[in-house]
Amino acid sequence: MARTQLKLLLFLIVLGITLGCMAAAYYIYEKVLRPERLIQQEMAAIKKVDMPRIDPGAKRFEAAVAMIKEGRVPEGRDALYKLLKQFPDSATCVEAKRIIGEINLDELFSNDPKSGRKDYIVQPGDSLALIAGRQNTTIDMIVKLNGLMGTVLQPGDHLALVPLEFSVDVDVSNKTVTLFRNLGDKRYFFKEYQARDLRLPPGMKVPVEMEVKGKSASVDGRPVLSTDPKYVEAEKWLPGSRPGVVLRTPPAPRAVPVPENPAVATEPNLADPSAFAPESGVFLERADLEELFALVRNGSKLHFIR
Repeated sequence: MARTQLKLLLFLIVLGITLGCMAAAYYIYEKVLRPERLIQQEMAAIKKVDMPRIDPGAKRFEAAVAMIKEGRVPEGRDALYKLLKQFPDSATCVEAKRIIGEINLDELFSNDPKSGRKDYIVQPGDSLALIAGRQNTTIDMIVKLNGLMGTVLQPGDHLALVPLEFSVDVDVSNKTVTLFRNLGDKRYFFKEYQARDLRLPPGMKVPVEMEVKGKSASVDGRPVLSTDPKYVEAEKWLPGSRPGVVLRTPPAPRAVPVPENPAVATEPNLADPSAFAPESGVFLERADLEELFALVRNGSKLHFIR
C-alpha cells in the first residue's frame, strides 16, 4: 500500500514538472518568440514593397542651384563639386555635371583671372599655328576667344590667349567622354559629354592610355586647313595614337552600290574589312566635338577606362 502511494506521488510530481515546463515553454513562445517572429515577417513584407528611395544628394543639389540663381556662382559650383564627391550615385549628378561644365566654359571664355587668360602681342613672322604651338593652346581656341573673322595677323596686334592643359577620359561602360583640366600635378572635372555610340577597334583592351595624335578636318573627304574658308563646316577628327581610335561625329550611312543586273547577286569583298566591319571610334554630337576640338591639343592625354 505504501509503495503504491509512493509511486502515485512520484507520478504526480513528474506530471507537475512536465506541465510546468509546458506552461513555461508556452509563455516564452507567446511573450518572446512569437512577437519576434511576427516582427520579422512584417519586416520581410515591407522589404518586398517598392518603397521610394531617399536621394541624399537631392537637398545638396537644390541648395547649390539656389546659390547659383542668387549670383553666388563660385560657391554654387563648389557645392556641386562636393556633391559629386560625396554622393556619386545621386540621381542629381548628371545635371550637376552639366551645370558645372557650362560654368567652367563660361569662365574659360571670360576675363576672369581664374581662366588663365593672358595678353599676347603678335610678332613679325607669327601665324596662328605658330602662336598656338608655342603658347600651349589651339588655333580654334584663339579664333573663338578673340572673335577673329580671318587668319591674317599683323605685328603689334593683341591676342587673348588661354593655355589649354586638358586630358580626356573615355568610359566605355556608360559611353561618356569626360574632360579634365590639369593644373600642376592635380586635375579636376571640367565637363562631360555623352557619346552617341562607341566602338573599340578589334583586340583593344581597356584600360589603356594614349595621346591625341594630330587633329584633322575635311570637307567631302578633302583635308582642309584652319585657313580654308570651308574650315568652319569641316568634319573634325581627334585621332588617338593607336590605330582605329578616333573621336568624331557618327559616320554617314554607306551607299550600297546597285548592280547593273539586279538578277546577279553581289557579295562583299572579303579582302576589304570595311565591307563588313563597322567603323570604330567614339561618336559624338557635332557641337560637342567642336568644343573638344577647340580645347584639346595635339599630345593631350587620352585614357580609355571601364
